[in-house]
Amino acid sequence: MKKLTSNWGLKLASLIFAIIVWFLVTNINDPVTSVRYTNIPVTLKNTNLITDQGQVYTVLDNTDTISAVTIYAPRSIIDSLSQNNIVATADIQDLSSLNTVSINVTTNKYSDKIENISTSNDVVKLSVERKASKSLAITATTSGSLSDGYVIGDVSTGQNMIRINGPESIVQTVQTAEVDVDVTGFTSDIITNADIVLYDAEGNQVDTSQISMNAKTVNVNVTIYGTKYVPLKFTIKGEPASGYALTGKIDTNPDQVLIAGKNSTIASVKEIVIDDEQLDVTGLTGNLACTIDVEDYLPSGVIFGDADYNGTAAVVVHIEGITEETFDVDLKNISIAGEVDGYSAEIEDSEYDTVSLTLTGLVSTIKSVSASSLTGTVDINSFIQDSDNGELADGTYSVDVDWNLPDGVKTTNTVSVYVKIEKKE
Repeated sequence: MKKLTSNWGLKLASLIFAIIVWFLVTNINDPVTSVRYTNIPVTLKNTNLITDQGQVYTVLDNTDTISAVTIYAPRSIIDSLSQNNIVATADIQDLSSLNTVSINVTTNKYSDKIENISTSNDVVKLSVERKASKSLAITATTSGSLSDGYVIGDVSTGQNMIRINGPESIVQTVQTAEVDVDVTGFTSDIITNADIVLYDAEGNQVDTSQISMNAKTVNVNVTIYGTKYVPLKFTIKGEPASGYALTGKIDTNPDQVLIAGKNSTIASVKEIVIDDEQLDVTGLTGNLACTIDVEDYLPSGVIFGDADYNGTAAVVVHIEGITEETFDVDLKNISIAGEVDGYSAEIEDSEYDTVSLTLTGLVSTIKSVSASSLTGTVDINSFIQDSDNGELADGTYSVDVDWNLPDGVKTTNTVSVYVKIEKKE
């Protein structure tokens, strides 16, 4: 017993020294060290506790990512860990009144040998609000420029509605859903898929990272038409009042239009014929003025090729009064047409040297006529064919004159002259 208790101070010192030596050896061989990992994602658990209540959540300030995690552990443990072994979770069951959730960080191996874990941020910040839905019509547009001579005929989408879901504050800002197709350089129809883009009331694109959509893209069909200019032709109905007539002049603005359609369709369109009830001049004593909707007379499969054209034509149908005037025409202005073998023929002017010709026509036309400008002919061959026996004898005959008259001018009387016919010696 005395041996056990003797020199106890020396024995205690030896024990303490042994412990120190063990500690030093242990730490020299496997010292505690640290490692730093960045951008560690945080997994949210039990999020259904929010969504089951008809609400949605949004992570604020990227707090679901830990910018830096530092692990303290023996070197042997540190050397066997990688970033994939870091597990960071935040349980919605721990959601605070400030809409924050504490982050729990551990490792999926050697967790019992980890001495400490420190993080740059320890909570996930959330925005929690009501979930909202909205249905929107999809508007299809085009951008860019087609090749010369081509226009957009129609733009249609495979579906015309889209439904979006997300935080009420964001969904309420969405006003339109649009798709756009670049048509630069195309000369034939385009069929493609285009991304659906959401816009607010000011035309700014809405961030869809927090919005779910029942479709992200939609099929778009862009019809491309060829173009060409064609004239407008108007069909005038009825007759003006007695004493008045159409001048034949029709003023129209425009007088031609740019049409568009499939090349095979517009190739056969030479003009646009307009047969409109407004073009009835019955009983009128003055010009007819009206505005015609040209679009009503476009052939099937044809549209206007100018987007700025309003589709109408202003039309003025000119009507003038009819007048009658008598002219004394010199016999020298009347010639003989045709020949009869063996006979000579000349106009007999011994009794008179002029004949009276009464003309009727538009005032403006009659005013341009003078006696000296009027000419006529007598056709001997026709006269013989119309005679009873078809033969000629020497003598003087009365033969009707055929007049060369301006367009729109008519004679009201038949004028005859004497023609002396003699057999040649």
